[in-house]
Amino acid sequence: MTTVTVNQVISARSSVAAFEPGLLRGTPDRDRTPGAGEQAGLVHLTNREDLFLEGDEASHVYEVTDGVVCLYRIMPDGNRHILTFRFPGDIVGLCSPATYGYNAQAVGDARVRRISRSGLERMIDERADFARKMLRMAAAELNAMRDHLTCLASKSAEAKVADFLLMLAERSRTRPPGAVVVNLPMTRTDIGDYLGLTIETVSRTISKMRRSGIIDLPRTTQVVVRSRDRLAEMAGTA
Repeated sequence: MTTVTVNQVISARSSVAAFEPGLLRGTPDRDRTPGAGEQAGLVHLTNREDLFLEGDEASHVYEVTDGVVCLYRIMPDGNRHILTFRFPGDIVGLCSPATYGYNAQAVGDARVRRISRSGLERMIDERADFARKMLRMAAAELNAMRDHLTCLASKSAEAKVADFLLMLAERSRTRPPGAVVVNLPMTRTDIGDYLGLTIETVSRTISKMRRSGIIDLPRTTQVVVRSRDRLAEMAGTA
């Protein structure tokens, strides 16, 4: 078995991570009320409130400023599949054509910054640096989706959960050398719908990690990653 260090995993992901908090702040938008300032473009969402639904006109692009937003689809059999989670600094709706191809819903209270697609296109036309940033973010989104599909297709249940927790640890705003405290607003059902696992498998795997000393669970909405190296090794095991 090949040992994968946490630095190798973080380095590989950082090469495609292009989220830039505040990227859309101050972007001119004719949809805003004159004199309303930055708050005019902000949308506040309560827990499980939909930002938009699949099939809605893709008239706006959103930047997550606080909280977490999940993108999901309802399958023909009625089951939900979560495509991804969006965190502060991430863009929602960037790669959508005329209509949104998925639903977007707040996981816990969240806040997003809204800009019309026409306003975004004007910025891309007028500012080459902004256009390059958007291109990097679109590329990062596609790479992340490719990596997730690979995870779903080839990894064991333990590796999937480890990969998910490692991703959350990497997105944590503080990265101390020791344990990392990660907020977990997602339910076990959310995690299962994202990883293609049952809620029982998710709960059993997380409990096993806790017994092994890799993580701790001070509460259901928080995970303490005690060994990122061991978590990374587990995530890299197909």
